[in-house]
Amino acid sequence: MKTGVIKEKVLGCLENLGIFADANENFLLNEYIRDSMTYMMFLVGLEEGFSVDIPDEYLSSVISPEQTLEGLCNALETLVEARSL
Repeated sequence: MKTGVIKEKVLGCLENLGIFADANENFLLNEYIRDSMTYMMFLVGLEEGFSVDIPDEYLSSVISPEQTLEGLCNALETLVEARSL
């Protein structure tokens, strides 16, 4: 899956939560995701949208609220590629 498609899906997951982020900016997730409930709903949306299970070890480092949009897209690309193997 191409990075542009992944980015669009991530932004779509945010929009489903009522969060409209600037697609041209490499923002930190915690600039838009302010509480743990929204973060959990976002994670569920990512898992459903990409048909992947996000490992627990990813949650504390790779897909954390301190992550950038670009970093998140790279991590999801890795998960999607691993699923395809």
